[in-house]
Amino acid sequence: MLFNQTIPQVTQHGNPFFKMGFYLLPLVFSSMEDATKKLAAAREELTRSEDFEGFIRGQLAALDASQPYALSLLGATPQDLLAELERAQESLPRSFESGKDWQTPTGSYFSPRPLGAQAKVAFVYPGAFGTYVGMGSELFQLFPQLREAISVLTDDPEHSMNMDVIFPQTDDPQVIAALQSKLEHQPTLMISSGIFFSYMFTVILQDIFQIRPSAAFGYSLGENSMMFATEIWTQADAMRTSLEASPIFYERVSGRQNAIREYWQLSNSELNENGKSIWVNYILMATEEKVRAAIQPGERAYITHINTPRQVVIGGDEAACLRIANSLKCMHLKAPYEHAIHCPPVESEFEAFERMHYWPVEYRPDIPIYSASNYAPLEMDSRSIARSFAQMLTHTVDFPRLVNRAYEDGARVFIELGAGSNCSKWVDAILKDQQHASLTINQNNVSDHVSILKLLARLVSQRVPLDLAVLSAAE
Repeated sequence: MLFNQTIPQVTQHGNPFFKMGFYLLPLVFSSMEDATKKLAAAREELTRSEDFEGFIRGQLAALDASQPYALSLLGATPQDLLAELERAQESLPRSFESGKDWQTPTGSYFSPRPLGAQAKVAFVYPGAFGTYVGMGSELFQLFPQLREAISVLTDDPEHSMNMDVIFPQTDDPQVIAALQSKLEHQPTLMISSGIFFSYMFTVILQDIFQIRPSAAFGYSLGENSMMFATEIWTQADAMRTSLEASPIFYERVSGRQNAIREYWQLSNSELNENGKSIWVNYILMATEEKVRAAIQPGERAYITHINTPRQVVIGGDEAACLRIANSLKCMHLKAPYEHAIHCPPVESEFEAFERMHYWPVEYRPDIPIYSASNYAPLEMDSRSIARSFAQMLTHTVDFPRLVNRAYEDGARVFIELGAGSNCSKWVDAILKDQQHASLTINQNNVSDHVSILKLLARLVSQRVPLDLAVLSAAE
């Protein structure tokens, strides 16, 4: 795929979702008996209708929010939808009987116990280090109004979003791999790009599909994205300038990592072999308690993130990290980034992190905005927010604690608004025995229009209030 490195000036002719050839067909009903009738009628229409897209458009426009159940079918052709419909006819009775959700690899979905219109929605913003080359390549085609929307944050969107890196004018795998490496080793690029994608995803859900969140929280540097996505902050260009001017992500916690060297009392002449980073991060499939017990006193390794009850991230000296992983005999994976945050060696940067995050509060949302600084809603004043960010960035992030706090306060639908689906998977692991829905708007190696329709399919079946007018718009 060739990625355009500038935002396209789109004159919209026709429905872009229909042009991309993947369709959401919702069917609503009041009972299993009613479902049988509605499925039979849909089969008849799909088999005989000469206006397939007209039928889809009509079903989208007539979506009845008062009906307790909704089946969402996804497919690229009438034949695909018929095949999904047949699978649903066979599976829905079992789904009703067991109370378990039904879904297919294509993305068709049904919930026999929908969370309903009163379920509170939480917007979840993933960490900064997930942005990837080619991410969001269809967004401006699908939603041309995004060009105007991002002007709230920047006067120079091409530069601010790093479009020369994210949308290269080539499909050469070597070039793309080199650009991805550049992203992973330059945190300011990741942070600034992540801010804009999270903002655009929020506009898509909140302003276009009219999904109303009741809470928001972020994972690690995802709290930065959250602040801009909720428009508490809007000075994205100034934030980027601040990031680029500060030594924090160039030589203190990244790059030469002088904050780590000072904490470990390494001499300036001490370098790792072959110029490798002195710091690595490893994901361990083990409980926090076991990992903490395995770290020896004075060992150069620290728990930086608790992702789930059975997954933690440790950072530090590679030999120490590997010793811990091997002693636990657990599955482990080296993370692609080598930045050091959320640990004692970076507590020296508290004041610098505080200065970096001191910005005017330009909007005060009427929903709680949670932070991992104290696992409670932020106080909406600049000084408190700045100190919260410094606290969060210099201490371990306990994501289960954050998720459980939002759940205790009533959140039941969790939507990840950023790169990939890590947070949504972790929410499922954290809340596995409690009724909830955890979804994502973006999936690596999946087209934007497909990812978005899969998300909407699940929201429709969960009976979350939303507006699908943009999907049913006429040619």
